[in-house]
Amino acid sequence: MLTYLKNYIITFRYVKLISYILSKYLHNKIQKYHNQGYDMGKCIKYNRYTYYYGFQIIIGGINKFLLLIIPGLLLNILPQLLITTLSFASIRIFAGGLHFDSYPKCSYISLLSFTIMALLAKYIILNQFISMSIFLSVLFLILIYAPIEHPNRPIKEKEKIKFKIIALFVLSTLVIIHMFVNNVIISNSIIYGVLLAGLISTPIVNKLK
Repeated sequence: MLTYLKNYIITFRYVKLISYILSKYLHNKIQKYHNQGYDMGKCIKYNRYTYYYGFQIIIGGINKFLLLIIPGLLLNILPQLLITTLSFASIRIFAGGLHFDSYPKCSYISLLSFTIMALLAKYIILNQFISMSIFLSVLFLILIYAPIEHPNRPIKEKEKIKFKIIALFVLSTLVIIHMFVNNVIISNSIIYGVLLAGLISTPIVNKLK
């Protein structure tokens, strides 16, 4: 029993369980109101799996965020870790990037990557020349490759243009914050978050699974 519980937690199966319960509840509620004559709009055309996939993203994201707190506190890098992750995620959500074939693998590799970047942000301060070189490199990568599709979420042509523009806008916003904020923790952490977002959008890294 303890072994099963241990594996259940280590493999994050509770994310799937919570997502399943919430998707089933939401789907049943929508069907109930629809049968009662309420206009449920586009919601009625989606099946339970669509809601399940959406909840997996939300619950999975919350789970990853909570996991970040542990190394952040243990290594005394919580500010760097949170800012690096936020900078990375703000670009990743629109530009896309590397996707692993399982949630546990994605979670553990993400946790390791964010921790390494946060440690670098704390102990290695980048000068303005290197910082701007990283920004320009990521700008180039977004222009060429973004958005990179998730296998379970194809992107329409109109959406691709929109996502690329938003990703460029987010990157530009991060550049401005980096240049004008008078805080080395924030500015340096932003750089490493942007760097990680750029790395996972390269063709070589995207061949990894």
